[in-house]
Amino acid sequence: LINSRRVDGIIIAQPRRRDERIELLLEKKFPFVVIGTTNVQGEFYSVAENTVEGAQLITEYVLQQGHERIALINTPENLFFSSEFLAGFRLAMQNANKPIAEEFLEVSDISQKDGYRAAQTLLSKPETPTAIITSDDMVALGVMAAVQDQGLEVGSDVVVTGYGDIILAEYAQPPLTTVNYPTYKLGQKACEMLASHLRGDNLESENVIFEPSLVIRQSSDLALWL
Repeated sequence: LINSRRVDGIIIAQPRRRDERIELLLEKKFPFVVIGTTNVQGEFYSVAENTVEGAQLITEYVLQQGHERIALINTPENLFFSSEFLAGFRLAMQNANKPIAEEFLEVSDISQKDGYRAAQTLLSKPETPTAIITSDDMVALGVMAAVQDQGLEVGSDVVVTGYGDIILAEYAQPPLTTVNYPTYKLGQKACEMLASHLRGDNLESENVIFEPSLVIRQSSDLALWL
């Protein structure tokens, strides 16, 4: 597509570590915008959400509830998002002077099925977590199913949190506590930036950052139903 010039610009979503797509676009000097943060060096336009802060928000909320045995199920390590989420999680734990149990750190594909598998691994340990933080709502839905299949109650026996605030999160049983990821705004802003770039307009900023917000529902506190 780049070499044939059949497209005028490209949007890259979910950047990976040392993303070869971004490196190629920079080398070819081809117009593009990245949705998400990346460790690739160079001058290009990007729009992202503050993942480190989002992970801190959700972790601090769980800590404020008094949990000591906190597990994390992160998304695949090749996504740069995952490293930022882990950084935010570690920062919140360190700021609270809470140790991180390495045996409570799991990785899952972005799916309910693998979230279920990762949760079963955590729940089969001699000492199980009282809270499971995940970096994706679909993973969290699988985690809730695993908790329930163990005969435990989500929001009471085990707190479960997600990330993204997808439509299914609000209608899960129980509804899922999560961090709102402004998908629509990110996509809209990326398209606007790319169109402006193609027109040769001067943009106010090369890098636009959206701030995250916490969405508290019953998966972290069943008392919210009362």
